[in-house]
Amino acid sequence: RGARWRRHARAPPSRAAAAAIARRARERTSQMRVRTLADAGDIRDKVALVRVDHNCVKKGVVKDVHRIERTLPTLYNVVERGARPILMTHVNRPRGEDGVIDVDEVNDGVGAVVNVLRVKLGVIFAAPTFKVRADGRGIDWDEVSMSTILEDLRARRIGGVYLPNTRWFDGEEAGAGTEACSALCRRLADLADIYVNDAFGSWQPHASTVEITKYLPSYAGLCMERELRAIEAVLEPKRPFVAIVGGAKVDTKLGTLRAVAKRCDTLILGGVVYNAYLCAKYGIEIEGVSEKDVELAAELLHPEVQAKLVELPVVVESSSLQGCGCVPKEGVCSTPGVMQNGVRAIRIDELQRGASYGYFLDVAASAFDDARVKSVLSNAASIFVNAVMGFTSSGFHEGTTALDHAISSNKLARKYFGGGDTIQEFKSLSPALYLSAVDDPTFYLFTGGGTVLKTLELGGAEELETVKCLLLDKDEETTHVMPKCMTLAECDCASPLDI
Repeated sequence: RGARWRRHARAPPSRAAAAAIARRARERTSQMRVRTLADAGDIRDKVALVRVDHNCVKKGVVKDVHRIERTLPTLYNVVERGARPILMTHVNRPRGEDGVIDVDEVNDGVGAVVNVLRVKLGVIFAAPTFKVRADGRGIDWDEVSMSTILEDLRARRIGGVYLPNTRWFDGEEAGAGTEACSALCRRLADLADIYVNDAFGSWQPHASTVEITKYLPSYAGLCMERELRAIEAVLEPKRPFVAIVGGAKVDTKLGTLRAVAKRCDTLILGGVVYNAYLCAKYGIEIEGVSEKDVELAAELLHPEVQAKLVELPVVVESSSLQGCGCVPKEGVCSTPGVMQNGVRAIRIDELQRGASYGYFLDVAASAFDDARVKSVLSNAASIFVNAVMGFTSSGFHEGTTALDHAISSNKLARKYFGGGDTIQEFKSLSPALYLSAVDDPTFYLFTGGGTVLKTLELGGAEELETVKCLLLDKDEETTHVMPKCMTLAECDCASPLDI
């Protein structure tokens, strides 16, 4: 029972429909020529080492099941074709600046993810635990334990294996060419026959995402394929194209913002990035915004950026980071210019040069009623959003909620949400909109928002090291065979592909 995977309950698509799905997939991946699972041939009785991006655990709790669910089609594909999966992911950032790796099973372990998979798939996943190294450099590889588990996997006594957090291994982030990295790759390669990268959100060139491809035949998973097709649509969008970008760190977003500004027709900012921009443009001081961030944001005053940037005209000022986050009166900023319980709405055109302000913790909902903002969002043909407008952890969420509703009201536009916090807040603050978006072909929810931004900055997904190592050589011939998962109705690859 523990090794028998549940089959989908719904009726499979017709053979013609499945063939059409496969044909469209081939057409859309042909430009980038990524080696896919369809190129793997017969994988019966083989072990597939699958790198996923299940970095969705906080304090031992899975916060984003969406990331896990998006990888299920790849797992079904592998299993239906007779192979057995070994999964691995990174969780959080356990390595300190001093190089010491904090092995915390509760906060950074994969146990919570394994439990979700056991429930959803109805199979037993073995999750080995390795001994912590005395020198603080993570965990030691346990050859004996892995040998026994691998034997059980090949004998189908278990349904799969989930390795510990990849960042607990010293070689994961050691860098290409180092002995630690090579040693980890050799140990991983000894476990499997093929490698599958389904971790679109993990773009960093680490041992488990790039270097391992030098040791095993390597392929893109179905989630990776679909994300790459979607990113092509963002790189060549239907116009007018509106990009909405926010974030807590200006230095990590500046290069991306320059690249996005060149590609989009309209740019809207949120979060600390917007606050730093306001300081740079209007000569003000905002609590919590550093001089360094203001200096960096000054680059956004370039005429080419200014020509495309639309300012959200009303923000929420607070005297404290604490509080309910809502201006009184049903959470609506209804009394501009007047402090209420330390919180008020303030218009951008009323900012006084040289003045100092409290924390700008949100964009007021009324900002999205502004004629220019409404026109930009309602007339857009493509919208990309990687932003949370406010400090939602303290309840300042009306700006993000208003943004979600404004975007959703445009029924014709293609709407792309960059993963991570953007989708998590979309789901928690606007659950009804989120549920409708999941089944709405005009929406696409990326699993990795940071990867999307990095791709926009580089100019194409083929520039990512994690994708480069999966590209077919020019003289390499490939014959795409429709995978058996095409007969399973709930496969992601059986969803509409007109992204």
